[in-house]
Amino acid sequence: MKSFLIKRITILISTAIFMSAFLVSFLQYLISDSIMPELTHFKALVISMIIILPFIAVLCYIVLIRIVKPIRNVIATGIAMIDGDFSVKADDTLEGEIGLLNQTLNRLAVEFYRNVSQLYIEKSRLQQVLESLEEGMIAVDENRKITHFNQVFLVMFDLEEENLIDTCVDDIPVLRHELNELSQAIEGKCSMLKNGMHEEIVLRIIISSIQDEHNKPAGAVVLFRDITEVEKLEKMRRDYVANVSHELRSPLTSIRGLIEPLMDSIVSDEEDVKRYYNIIYQESMRLSRLVDDIMELSRLQTSEALIKKSSVDLNDIIEMVYERYRLTDDDIELVYHPVKLPKVYTNYDRIEQILVILIDNAYKFTPKGGKIEITTDLREKDVIVNVKDTGEGIAEDDLQFVFDRFYKSDKSRTGRRGTGLGLSIAKEIMDVMSEEIKVKSIKGNGSEFSFTVGLDI
Repeated sequence: MKSFLIKRITILISTAIFMSAFLVSFLQYLISDSIMPELTHFKALVISMIIILPFIAVLCYIVLIRIVKPIRNVIATGIAMIDGDFSVKADDTLEGEIGLLNQTLNRLAVEFYRNVSQLYIEKSRLQQVLESLEEGMIAVDENRKITHFNQVFLVMFDLEEENLIDTCVDDIPVLRHELNELSQAIEGKCSMLKNGMHEEIVLRIIISSIQDEHNKPAGAVVLFRDITEVEKLEKMRRDYVANVSHELRSPLTSIRGLIEPLMDSIVSDEEDVKRYYNIIYQESMRLSRLVDDIMELSRLQTSEALIKKSSVDLNDIIEMVYERYRLTDDDIELVYHPVKLPKVYTNYDRIEQILVILIDNAYKFTPKGGKIEITTDLREKDVIVNVKDTGEGIAEDDLQFVFDRFYKSDKSRTGRRGTGLGLSIAKEIMDVMSEEIKVKSIKGNGSEFSFTVGLDI
């Protein structure tokens, strides 16, 4: 297909040359033969050219404007596309190359708009993915400058969003030390895993390199995972296993130490034999209670733990437990003044279990001549049950640990029999029933344990 634009320009130039030559020749003839016969042919030619050239120039300008106008339209459309305005369309009704160029430009605008829209959608999706991550995240280029980040990262390191993009990680003090292996990961095109610390937060840092289409280093993605709670749970697990092993070892060692002399007939006196058997029996019962408490605590801490509630009379529970303990120890006074209470919505057996745990605990740590008092306080939506003793109390530093497994606040009490799991079981029961249990104590002035029981509304 011949070039329409070239054809038009060729016709324009040819026409201009032809008309110029014709008019110049005609004027030269008129001037030299009729108007001014005294002039030479050269002078007539010059005068003819001076007269004709402006006319021809104006004519060419008018024609060229019509040719250039579509090209200007193409340029304006291209500039609008560069500025992001894809609504401007070029005139694709023209013929020839200009029309074809306009059609191509319009198709390019449609495709470009579709691609830009798709990129915007992908960017929004990427941002949503980044913001939905529980881990802090940054992406850096090959020069260690930040290109992407999410809000979790800002909160984790207490940073401001302004001017963070294109900032080198070396210019951020909280990252300079933790990311000293970043360049090694980028250049080596590998992944790295390490642990770090930021204030009280334990971090798991994962560095993964990024390559471009030519498999050359293009940066890295860094994830900051808060594993503080995981580390605490792992420490609790190790402590729990160590405590269980220690608590199990004590009665087993005692039983073994008593059985061996009996098996070897070293102990022959009947009274000594009975005393050994009695100690073995007590240690086996202690071991049984420990295993039962461990199993109970483990069951309460599983997702299968379910405590059914019903409408019960709290007075009946407290009075039944009170009567059980009232005559057990004449040297410690147990006091309870019944107050008429409305029905509560709870589990009868579990409330009884918690009362037994708290009263047992009070008896263990209240000296002879002391006093244990059970009281209740009626509130708008629940009842508070208090068990107060006149024992030695708990040190302030130990109050936050009294409900931990195997924790013993007063080392002098370790000689008393107990598994060290009673208060932990009480706390787990309260948590499962969505109730609260608290302790108040001053060293030397006794302790007071309180728990809530919801009313049957």
